[in-house]
Amino acid sequence: MVTGGTPPRPDQMGRLTSKKVGAVSFLNTKPLIYPLLQSPSPDIDLSLDYPSLLADKLQHGQLDVALIPTIEYFRQPNYRIIPNISISSKGPVGSILLFSQKPIADCRTVRLDSSSRTSQALVKILLGEYFQIYPDFVLCPPTTQPSEHETDAVLLIGDQALRYRNSVGYALDLGQIWQDLTDLPFVYACWVGRSGGDLGNLPQILDRSKQKGLQQIDQIAQLEAKNLGLPVDLCYRYLTQHIFFDLGEAEVSGLREFYRLALKYGLAKPDIPISFLSD
Repeated sequence: MVTGGTPPRPDQMGRLTSKKVGAVSFLNTKPLIYPLLQSPSPDIDLSLDYPSLLADKLQHGQLDVALIPTIEYFRQPNYRIIPNISISSKGPVGSILLFSQKPIADCRTVRLDSSSRTSQALVKILLGEYFQIYPDFVLCPPTTQPSEHETDAVLLIGDQALRYRNSVGYALDLGQIWQDLTDLPFVYACWVGRSGGDLGNLPQILDRSKQKGLQQIDQIAQLEAKNLGLPVDLCYRYLTQHIFFDLGEAEVSGLREFYRLALKYGLAKPDIPISFLSD
C-alpha cells in the first residue's frame, strides 16, 4: 500500500478534517488520481491498495470514500456514488482478460484474480449468458501468470493483464463480450461513500482531479510506461481509446443491466438502488 497526502489540518476545535480516500494503483486509475499524487491536498489522506481490500476498508469505516469495484456497491445497502466519475469501457477494455490455451467454450475450470470482485462477477455472468457454460471457479493471486496455472483458464485484470495480453493462445476481452451482449458500456469502478456521511468538498476535489488528469494523459502514459515496462503508445491508447472516465446516462444504464444480471446469478443483494451523493 502507498500513502499520499499532506498532514491533515485541524478545524477551529482542533479536530482533524482530512478525509480518508482509497484508490487503486493501476494504470487505469491514474487520470483520476495523478493530480492528487503530484500535488497532495490537505483535505485528503490518500492511500492505494487492491480493489477488494479498498472495498473491505470502506465497509469497515476505515475509509470515507473509495474507488471500489461496482459489484461491491450492489452488496451494501448504505452506499452512495459520487456523480460524473467512473472507470468504464465501451467495447474492448484490454485489461480484463480471460486467458486460455483452449477455446473458451471448452473451459471447465477457471482461476479468478482475487483483487477485483467486479471482474470475478463479470466473468461468471458472461460465461453463463454469452457462452452458456458454468465452470468451476477458484481464486488466484494477482501475480499469477497465464502460463502458470492448473485450470483451463485464468482471469487477470489491470496492469498484469496488459503485461501478458499476447502470451497465450486465447485472451477473451470481457469488455468486448459485455458490449456484444448488451450494447452498453461497462462500469468497473466508481468513487463511493457511505450514505449520511459529510464529505464536505471532497466530491468537487475528486472531479477537479479527474478534469486535470484527463489533460495530463500524455504525461501519465510516458511515466507509467516506464514504471510498468510497457510501450508508451500502448499506455496512451489504453487511456484514450479503451478506458473512459465519465458516468453519464449510458454508463448508468450499463450499471443497471449489470445489477440485473448479478441478481440473476446470485452475486448481489436485492433492492439496491443506484443512488448518488447528490440525491
